[in-house]
Parts: sequence; C-alpha cells; structure tokens
Amino acid sequence: MTIALWVTVTVIIMLSSIVLAFVFRKRGKIPCMTGMMIAMTLGMMVGIVAGVIFGVILKGNLFTSTLLSMAVGMVIGFIAGAPISVMAILDGMLAGLMGGMMGAMLGEMITSGYQDMMIKIMFVIFVGIMFILLFMMQQELIREKENGKDPLFHNPLFILIILGVFFFVYNQLGSNVTITEDKDPKKSQHEGHQMK
Repeated sequence: MTIALWVTVTVIIMLSSIVLAFVFRKRGKIPCMTGMMIAMTLGMMVGIVAGVIFGVILKGNLFTSTLLSMAVGMVIGFIAGAPISVMAILDGMLAGLMGGMMGAMLGEMITSGYQDMMIKIMFVIFVGIMFILLFMMQQELIREKENGKDPLFHNPLFILIILGVFFFVYNQLGSNVTITEDKDPKKSQHEGHQMK
C-alpha cells in the first residue's frame, strides 16, 4: 500500500470514528429520523469508498471485493444505528450493503489508468459528505452554544480553508495505487460489434 492509500484509509477511519463517537455521546438526544439519516449516510459512504478501494486492490476478484466492502459498510451502518433504534440499524446496514456492492463493481470496472483518480474522487466526496453530516448533526442537536464555546462547524469559511489545504497536501502524496496497464486492452474498452 502506498502512503496516499494509508492516508486515505486513516482519514476514513478517523472521520467515521468522529461521527460514531458523536452518535454514542448524544444518543439520548438524537431523534429516530435523524439517527436513521446518520446511519444511512455513514453506512453508504463507507461502503462505497471501501468498495472502490477493495475493487481496485483486488481487481479480477469481484466476489471477494464485494463481500469485504458489503461487510465493512454493514458493520459501520449497524454500529451507527445501534444506539438509536432498530429502524436506524436496518437503514444503516442496508445502505452499507448497497454502497459496498456499488463501490466494488465500480472499482472492478474502472480501467487501470483511472483507478487512482476514482479513489481520489470518491475520497473527496466522502470527506465532503462527512463534513456535511457533522454540520447537520450539530445543527440538529446543538441549538445553542455550550459552555460559551462556538460549535466546531460554525464558520463554513474556516472549514473550506482547512479542506482546501488538506486536499492540496493530499494530492501531493502521489498515487493511491500502482498503475499497471491492462493485459488485454480490448477487454477494457467498450467496442461495438463490427460488421464483416
């Protein structure tokens, strides 16, 4: 695994842990509908990003990459929904299952020249969605300042600057995967039937 892939996986784990910690800490104040949204969003995003990564790393073994990514998405969805309700658990698990399947298929189907770019695109979407999710949870659960402190995501400009710097540094780390050319280029291209 490259340094960029380690950073990608570490940030995914960190952001998911922050969301899960928030859910467990505020579980008594989270309404069922909000909890279902949190579990669904987290399960789907972790499942789809894990699926793309597993699909790229295990290219040629769709069965294993699909099972692994579905398992990761379902476990995260279950953990996110567990403190809320059975409906939130089901919502999170099914979203994780669906995200894992879609991500694994996407990672498997993408040609080798675009694998790294696809992982980066999905990672940027994941980070953006997690920040929106954290902002939503903060808006739903913390209506006023606690102990005289501003909420973490009170100023969107501050968050945009941090994200911009992070993605600039992240892009400098290099490739997430070692790019190898497809052995049979005709397999990776979508060609129509030619008439003889």
